[in-house]
Amino acid sequence: MHSTHNVAGLSPAIGHDDAISAASERPVAESIRPWLARLTIYSSIFLVWIFLIFCFTAGRGDPLWLAHWDRWDAGSYRQIWVEGYRPDLRTLAFPPGYPYLEGGIAKLFSTSLLSTAIALNLIALFSAAVLISEWLSRKFAISPYILFAFVLSAPASYFAFTSYSDIVFMLLLWILLCLTLAPSQPSRARTLFVQASLLFLLPWVRLSGYALASWLFARRLAALAVIGSLALWLGFNWKIAGSPFYFLRAQQIFAMPPGNFFQGLATSLQTLFSSDIANGYVIPWLQFAFLPLFYLVVLAAVAIWLAKRGEGLLAITIISILLISHNQADWRSVVRYDLPIAPVLCLPLLANLKSRAASHWVQASFYALLTAQFALQFIFARQFHSGAWGF
Repeated sequence: MHSTHNVAGLSPAIGHDDAISAASERPVAESIRPWLARLTIYSSIFLVWIFLIFCFTAGRGDPLWLAHWDRWDAGSYRQIWVEGYRPDLRTLAFPPGYPYLEGGIAKLFSTSLLSTAIALNLIALFSAAVLISEWLSRKFAISPYILFAFVLSAPASYFAFTSYSDIVFMLLLWILLCLTLAPSQPSRARTLFVQASLLFLLPWVRLSGYALASWLFARRLAALAVIGSLALWLGFNWKIAGSPFYFLRAQQIFAMPPGNFFQGLATSLQTLFSSDIANGYVIPWLQFAFLPLFYLVVLAAVAIWLAKRGEGLLAITIISILLISHNQADWRSVVRYDLPIAPVLCLPLLANLKSRAASHWVQASFYALLTAQFALQFIFARQFHSGAWGF
Protein backbone atom coordinates (compact mmCIF):
# COMPACT_ATOMS: atom_id res chain seq x y z
CA MET A 1 0.00 0.00 0.00
CA HIS A 2 2.90 2.30 0.83
CA SER A 3 4.53 1.44 -2.54
CA THR A 4 1.32 2.19 -4.38
CA HIS A 5 1.07 5.52 -2.62
CA ASN A 6 4.64 6.42 -3.75
CA VAL A 7 3.91 5.56 -7.35
CA ALA A 8 0.73 7.54 -7.32
CA GLY A 9 2.54 10.42 -5.65
CA LEU A 10 5.30 10.48 -8.21
CA SER A 11 3.10 10.42 -11.31
CA PRO A 12 1.93 14.05 -11.05
CA ALA A 13 5.56 15.20 -10.74
CA ILE A 14 6.56 13.16 -13.78
CA GLY A 15 3.65 14.57 -15.77
CA HIS A 16 4.58 18.09 -14.67
CA ASP A 17 8.19 17.61 -15.83
CA ASP A 18 7.00 16.26 -19.19
CA ALA A 19 4.77 19.28 -19.65
CA ILE A 20 7.66 21.66 -18.89
CA SER A 21 9.92 19.76 -21.30
CA ALA A 22 7.30 19.82 -24.06
CA ALA A 23 6.68 23.51 -23.48
CA SER A 24 10.40 24.31 -23.70
CA GLU A 25 10.83 22.25 -26.87
CA ARG A 26 7.83 23.84 -28.61
CA PRO A 27 9.38 27.32 -29.07
CA VAL A 28 12.56 25.71 -30.48
CA ALA A 29 10.55 23.69 -33.00
CA GLU A 30 8.44 26.70 -33.88
CA SER A 31 11.55 28.82 -34.51
CA ILE A 32 13.25 26.13 -36.60
CA ARG A 33 10.22 25.44 -38.82
CA PRO A 34 10.10 28.89 -40.52
CA TRP A 35 13.85 28.81 -41.04
CA LEU A 36 13.64 25.39 -42.71
CA ALA A 37 10.85 26.71 -44.92
CA ARG A 38 12.98 29.68 -45.98
CA LEU A 39 15.97 27.41 -46.56
CA THR A 40 13.82 25.23 -48.81
CA ILE A 41 12.81 28.25 -50.90
CA TYR A 42 16.41 29.45 -51.13
CA SER A 43 17.55 25.98 -52.19
CA SER A 44 14.83 25.75 -54.84
CA ILE A 45 15.83 29.10 -56.36
CA PHE A 46 19.50 28.07 -56.29
CA LEU A 47 18.85 24.75 -58.01
CA VAL A 48 16.82 26.46 -60.73
CA TRP A 49 19.72 28.87 -61.27
CA ILE A 50 22.20 25.96 -61.59
CA PHE A 51 19.89 24.28 -64.09
CA LEU A 52 19.63 27.47 -66.18
CA ILE A 53 23.42 27.88 -66.24
CA PHE A 54 23.69 24.26 -67.33
CA CYS A 55 21.19 24.76 -70.14
CA PHE A 56 22.59 28.05 -71.41
CA THR A 57 26.14 26.68 -71.56
CA ALA A 58 25.01 23.72 -73.70
CA GLY A 59 25.61 21.16 -71.00
CA ARG A 60 23.21 18.55 -72.30
CA GLY A 61 25.01 15.68 -73.93
CA ASP A 62 28.45 17.17 -73.25
CA PRO A 63 30.56 14.74 -71.18
CA LEU A 64 33.23 17.44 -70.73
CA TRP A 65 30.84 20.11 -69.52
CA LEU A 66 32.56 20.47 -66.14
CA ALA A 67 36.04 20.40 -67.69
CA HIS A 68 35.21 23.39 -69.89
CA TRP A 69 35.00 25.59 -66.78
CA ASP A 70 38.67 24.93 -66.05
CA ARG A 71 40.10 27.93 -67.91
CA TRP A 72 42.26 31.03 -67.64
CA ASP A 73 43.28 31.85 -64.04
CA ALA A 74 42.22 28.39 -62.83
CA GLY A 75 45.47 27.00 -64.26
CA SER A 76 47.51 29.42 -62.16
CA TYR A 77 45.70 28.41 -58.97
CA ARG A 78 46.37 24.75 -59.78
CA GLN A 79 50.03 25.47 -60.44
CA ILE A 80 50.42 27.26 -57.11
CA TRP A 81 49.02 24.25 -55.26
CA VAL A 82 50.92 21.58 -57.21
CA GLU A 83 54.28 23.27 -57.86
CA GLY A 84 54.38 26.41 -55.72
CA TYR A 85 55.45 29.83 -56.97
CA ARG A 86 59.09 29.33 -57.93
CA PRO A 87 58.64 27.51 -61.29
CA ASP A 88 56.63 30.46 -62.64
CA LEU A 89 56.93 33.74 -60.73
CA ARG A 90 54.02 35.19 -62.72
CA THR A 91 51.75 33.33 -60.34
CA LEU A 92 52.63 35.87 -57.62
CA ALA A 93 49.81 37.88 -59.15
CA PHE A 94 47.62 35.53 -57.07
CA PRO A 95 47.83 35.15 -53.27
CA PRO A 96 48.07 31.57 -51.96
CA GLY A 97 44.95 31.48 -49.75
CA TYR A 98 42.46 30.11 -52.26
CA PRO A 99 44.68 27.53 -54.04
CA TYR A 100 45.77 26.11 -50.69
CA LEU A 101 42.18 26.00 -49.47
CA GLU A 102 40.86 24.12 -52.51
CA GLY A 103 43.99 21.98 -52.69
CA GLY A 104 43.79 21.05 -49.02
CA ILE A 105 40.13 20.07 -49.30
CA ALA A 106 40.83 18.08 -52.48
CA LYS A 107 43.62 16.21 -50.74
CA LEU A 108 41.49 15.55 -47.68
CA PHE A 109 38.63 14.02 -49.67
CA SER A 110 40.75 12.61 -52.53
CA THR A 111 38.85 14.58 -55.16
CA SER A 112 40.01 16.51 -58.22
CA LEU A 113 40.89 20.17 -57.87
CA LEU A 114 38.20 21.27 -60.33
CA SER A 115 35.34 19.33 -58.73
CA THR A 116 36.50 20.50 -55.30
CA ALA A 117 36.64 24.12 -56.47
CA ILE A 118 33.15 23.96 -58.02
CA ALA A 119 31.64 22.37 -54.90
CA LEU A 120 33.46 24.85 -52.65
CA ASN A 121 32.37 27.87 -54.70
CA LEU A 122 28.75 26.74 -55.06
CA ILE A 123 28.49 26.21 -51.29
CA ALA A 124 30.18 29.58 -50.70
CA LEU A 125 27.85 31.38 -53.12
CA PHE A 126 24.73 29.80 -51.62
CA SER A 127 25.91 30.64 -48.10
CA ALA A 128 26.81 34.20 -49.05
CA ALA A 129 23.48 34.73 -50.82
CA VAL A 130 21.51 33.43 -47.82
CA LEU A 131 23.57 35.51 -45.39
CA ILE A 132 23.19 38.68 -47.48
CA SER A 133 19.47 38.10 -48.02
CA GLU A 134 18.66 37.41 -44.38
CA TRP A 135 20.73 40.31 -43.04
CA LEU A 136 19.85 43.01 -45.57
CA SER A 137 16.17 42.03 -45.72
CA ARG A 138 15.86 42.71 -41.99
CA LYS A 139 18.03 45.81 -42.15
CA PHE A 140 16.10 47.44 -45.00
CA ALA A 141 12.71 45.69 -44.62
CA ILE A 142 12.72 44.07 -48.06
CA SER A 143 11.91 40.59 -49.41
CA PRO A 144 14.73 38.12 -48.73
CA TYR A 145 13.81 35.91 -51.70
CA ILE A 146 13.92 38.74 -54.23
CA LEU A 147 17.26 39.79 -52.76
CA PHE A 148 18.52 36.20 -52.99
CA ALA A 149 17.61 36.07 -56.68
CA PHE A 150 19.34 39.40 -57.22
CA VAL A 151 22.57 38.15 -55.63
CA LEU A 152 22.56 35.22 -58.06
CA SER A 153 21.81 37.50 -61.03
CA ALA A 154 25.14 39.37 -60.96
CA PRO A 155 26.82 38.95 -64.38
CA ALA A 156 29.92 37.36 -62.84
CA SER A 157 28.12 34.93 -60.51
CA TYR A 158 28.79 32.07 -62.93
CA PHE A 159 32.36 32.05 -61.63
CA ALA A 160 30.98 29.76 -58.93
CA PHE A 161 31.52 27.02 -61.53
CA THR A 162 35.21 27.84 -61.91
CA SER A 163 38.37 27.56 -59.85
CA TYR A 164 38.46 31.30 -59.05
CA SER A 165 38.74 32.92 -55.62
CA ASP A 166 36.07 35.64 -55.99
CA ILE A 167 33.16 33.69 -54.47
CA VAL A 168 35.04 32.62 -51.32
CA PHE A 169 36.25 36.21 -50.91
CA MET A 170 32.64 37.37 -51.22
CA LEU A 171 31.47 35.00 -48.46
CA LEU A 172 34.25 36.00 -46.06
CA LEU A 173 33.65 39.69 -46.74
CA TRP A 174 29.94 39.47 -45.89
CA ILE A 175 30.61 37.37 -42.80
CA LEU A 176 32.93 40.17 -41.68
CA LEU A 177 30.37 42.89 -42.48
CA CYS A 178 27.52 41.08 -40.73
CA LEU A 179 29.65 40.40 -37.68
CA THR A 180 30.95 43.98 -37.51
CA LEU A 181 27.60 45.70 -38.09
CA ALA A 182 25.49 43.38 -35.93
CA PRO A 183 23.40 45.44 -33.45
CA SER A 184 24.47 43.28 -30.49
CA GLN A 185 27.99 41.95 -29.90
CA PRO A 186 28.21 38.85 -27.63
CA SER A 187 31.78 39.59 -26.51
CA ARG A 188 33.74 42.67 -27.56
CA ALA A 189 37.14 41.01 -27.20
CA ARG A 190 36.07 37.89 -29.09
CA THR A 191 34.37 39.93 -31.84
CA LEU A 192 37.46 42.11 -32.25
CA PHE A 193 39.63 38.99 -32.56
CA VAL A 194 37.39 37.46 -35.23
CA GLN A 195 37.21 40.75 -37.14
CA ALA A 196 40.99 41.15 -37.08
CA SER A 197 41.44 37.51 -38.19
CA LEU A 198 39.11 37.95 -41.17
CA LEU A 199 40.69 41.28 -42.10
CA PHE A 200 44.11 39.63 -42.00
CA LEU A 201 42.94 36.63 -44.04
CA LEU A 202 40.91 38.33 -46.80
CA PRO A 203 43.91 39.80 -48.73
CA TRP A 204 45.41 36.29 -48.88
CA VAL A 205 42.31 35.16 -50.76
CA ARG A 206 42.08 38.17 -53.09
CA LEU A 207 44.35 41.21 -53.20
CA SER A 208 41.19 43.36 -53.18
CA GLY A 209 41.16 42.66 -49.45
CA TYR A 210 43.76 45.37 -48.95
CA ALA A 211 41.01 47.88 -49.71
CA LEU A 212 39.69 47.18 -46.20
CA ALA A 213 42.55 49.17 -44.71
CA SER A 214 40.08 52.02 -45.38
CA TRP A 215 38.22 50.89 -42.24
CA LEU A 216 40.83 52.82 -40.29
CA PHE A 217 39.05 55.99 -41.48
CA ALA A 218 36.01 54.68 -39.64
CA ARG A 219 38.13 54.20 -36.50
CA ARG A 220 37.96 50.42 -36.71
CA LEU A 221 41.18 49.36 -35.00
CA ALA A 222 40.76 45.79 -36.22
CA ALA A 223 41.74 47.09 -39.67
CA LEU A 224 45.33 47.32 -38.43
CA ALA A 225 45.38 43.61 -39.23
CA VAL A 226 45.25 44.55 -42.92
CA ILE A 227 48.51 46.46 -42.51
CA GLY A 228 50.06 43.43 -40.85
CA SER A 229 48.78 41.23 -43.67
CA LEU A 230 50.32 43.56 -46.27
CA ALA A 231 53.68 43.49 -44.48
CA LEU A 232 53.62 39.68 -44.50
CA TRP A 233 52.64 39.62 -48.20
CA LEU A 234 55.53 41.94 -49.11
CA GLY A 235 57.87 39.71 -47.14
CA PHE A 236 56.46 36.67 -48.92
CA ASN A 237 57.17 38.27 -52.31
CA TRP A 238 60.68 39.20 -51.23
CA LYS A 239 61.41 35.65 -50.12
CA ILE A 240 60.04 34.05 -53.31
CA ALA A 241 61.12 36.54 -55.96
CA GLY A 242 63.68 38.80 -54.28
CA SER A 243 61.45 41.87 -54.48
CA PRO A 244 58.65 42.86 -52.07
CA PHE A 245 56.63 44.35 -54.93
CA TYR A 246 57.10 41.56 -57.45
CA PHE A 247 53.36 40.85 -57.48
CA LEU A 248 52.87 44.17 -59.30
CA ARG A 249 55.36 43.11 -61.97
CA ALA A 250 53.67 39.70 -62.17
CA GLN A 251 50.37 41.39 -63.02
CA GLN A 252 52.06 43.20 -65.91
CA ILE A 253 53.52 39.92 -67.17
CA PHE A 254 49.93 38.63 -67.26
CA ALA A 255 49.30 41.24 -70.00
CA MET A 256 47.72 43.73 -67.61
CA PRO A 257 49.09 47.09 -68.78
CA PRO A 258 50.47 49.29 -66.01
CA GLY A 259 48.37 52.30 -65.16
CA ASN A 260 45.94 53.78 -62.71
CA PHE A 261 42.26 54.51 -62.21
CA PHE A 262 42.22 57.56 -64.50
CA GLN A 263 43.96 55.76 -67.35
CA GLY A 264 41.45 52.93 -67.07
CA LEU A 265 38.61 55.42 -67.03
CA ALA A 266 39.93 57.16 -70.15
CA THR A 267 40.34 53.83 -71.97
CA SER A 268 36.81 52.68 -71.09
CA LEU A 269 35.28 56.00 -72.12
CA GLN A 270 37.16 55.87 -75.40
CA THR A 271 35.84 52.36 -76.05
CA LEU A 272 32.34 53.39 -74.98
CA PHE A 273 32.15 56.06 -77.69
CA SER A 274 34.02 54.05 -80.30
CA SER A 275 32.54 52.35 -83.35
CA ASP A 276 32.71 48.87 -81.76
CA ILE A 277 28.93 48.39 -81.75
CA ALA A 278 28.61 49.59 -85.34
CA ASN A 279 31.30 47.09 -86.32
CA GLY A 280 29.59 44.25 -84.47
CA TYR A 281 31.86 44.06 -81.41
CA VAL A 282 29.03 44.14 -78.89
CA ILE A 283 30.49 41.72 -76.32
CA PRO A 284 33.89 43.49 -76.04
CA TRP A 285 32.08 46.84 -75.84
CA LEU A 286 29.94 45.54 -72.98
CA GLN A 287 32.68 43.96 -70.86
CA PHE A 288 35.47 46.50 -71.46
CA ALA A 289 33.46 49.74 -71.50
CA PHE A 290 29.76 49.85 -70.68
CA LEU A 291 29.54 47.38 -67.78
CA PRO A 292 32.69 48.56 -65.92
CA LEU A 293 31.47 52.16 -66.18
CA PHE A 294 27.90 51.26 -65.26
CA TYR A 295 28.87 49.36 -62.09
CA LEU A 296 31.40 52.00 -61.11
CA VAL A 297 28.86 54.84 -61.34
CA VAL A 298 25.88 53.00 -59.87
CA LEU A 299 27.79 51.35 -57.00
CA ALA A 300 29.37 54.70 -56.11
CA ALA A 301 25.88 56.23 -56.08
CA VAL A 302 24.63 53.41 -53.83
CA ALA A 303 27.57 54.02 -51.48
CA ILE A 304 26.55 57.69 -51.19
CA TRP A 305 22.94 56.63 -50.55
CA LEU A 306 24.09 54.24 -47.82
CA ALA A 307 26.27 56.92 -46.22
CA LYS A 308 23.27 59.25 -46.04
CA ARG A 309 21.33 56.50 -44.25
CA GLY A 310 24.06 56.18 -41.63
CA GLU A 311 25.69 53.06 -43.11
CA GLY A 312 29.13 54.65 -43.23
CA LEU A 313 31.23 51.49 -42.90
CA LEU A 314 29.31 49.73 -45.67
CA ALA A 315 29.73 52.81 -47.88
CA ILE A 316 33.49 52.98 -47.18
CA THR A 317 33.83 49.29 -48.04
CA ILE A 318 32.10 49.74 -51.39
CA ILE A 319 34.10 52.83 -52.38
CA SER A 320 37.45 51.35 -51.37
CA ILE A 321 36.85 48.07 -53.25
CA LEU A 322 35.72 50.05 -56.31
CA LEU A 323 38.88 52.14 -56.24
CA ILE A 324 41.29 49.24 -55.83
CA SER A 325 39.50 47.04 -58.41
CA HIS A 326 39.44 49.86 -60.99
CA ASN A 327 42.99 51.05 -60.29
CA GLN A 328 44.44 49.72 -63.54
CA ALA A 329 44.73 50.79 -67.15
CA ASP A 330 42.58 47.94 -68.46
CA TRP A 331 39.16 47.24 -66.92
CA ARG A 332 38.71 43.83 -68.51
CA SER A 333 37.96 42.02 -65.23
CA VAL A 334 36.53 44.70 -62.95
CA VAL A 335 32.96 43.39 -63.25
CA ARG A 336 34.20 40.19 -61.60
CA TYR A 337 36.27 42.13 -59.06
CA ASP A 338 33.10 44.06 -58.10
CA LEU A 339 31.07 40.86 -57.62
CA PRO A 340 31.40 40.81 -53.79
CA ILE A 341 29.76 44.25 -53.48
CA ALA A 342 27.27 43.86 -56.36
CA PRO A 343 24.36 42.76 -54.08
CA VAL A 344 23.97 46.31 -52.71
CA LEU A 345 23.11 47.56 -56.20
CA CYS A 346 19.40 46.90 -55.72
CA LEU A 347 19.00 48.32 -52.21
CA PRO A 348 17.80 51.85 -53.13
CA LEU A 349 15.20 50.35 -55.48
CA LEU A 350 13.92 47.68 -53.08
CA ALA A 351 13.94 50.03 -50.09
CA ASN A 352 11.63 52.41 -51.99
CA LEU A 353 9.14 49.80 -53.18
CA LYS A 354 6.85 50.64 -50.25
CA SER A 355 6.42 54.19 -51.49
CA ARG A 356 3.12 54.36 -53.38
CA ALA A 357 4.24 57.32 -55.48
CA ALA A 358 7.33 55.55 -56.75
CA SER A 359 6.25 51.91 -56.58
CA HIS A 360 5.41 51.39 -60.26
CA TRP A 361 8.53 52.82 -61.86
CA VAL A 362 10.76 51.52 -59.06
CA GLN A 363 9.32 48.04 -59.45
CA ALA A 364 9.74 48.19 -63.23
CA SER A 365 13.33 49.42 -62.84
CA PHE A 366 14.23 46.67 -60.41
CA TYR A 367 12.84 43.83 -62.54
CA ALA A 368 14.42 45.31 -65.67
CA LEU A 369 17.79 45.35 -63.88
CA LEU A 370 17.28 41.80 -62.57
CA THR A 371 16.36 40.49 -66.04
CA ALA A 372 19.25 42.33 -67.72
CA GLN A 373 21.77 40.95 -65.23
CA PHE A 374 20.59 37.37 -65.68
CA ALA A 375 20.68 37.78 -69.48
CA LEU A 376 24.22 39.15 -69.35
CA GLN A 377 25.29 36.41 -66.98
CA PHE A 378 24.04 33.65 -69.30
CA ILE A 379 25.70 35.31 -72.32
CA PHE A 380 29.07 35.65 -70.62
CA ALA A 381 28.85 32.22 -68.98
CA ARG A 382 28.37 30.70 -72.44
CA GLN A 383 31.28 32.75 -73.73
CA PHE A 384 33.59 31.73 -70.88
CA HIS A 385 32.57 28.08 -71.15
CA SER A 386 33.38 28.06 -74.88
CA GLY A 387 36.93 29.32 -74.18
CA ALA A 388 36.53 33.05 -74.84
CA TRP A 389 37.20 35.83 -72.32
CA GLY A 390 34.37 36.61 -69.92
CA PHE A 391 35.50 39.04 -67.21
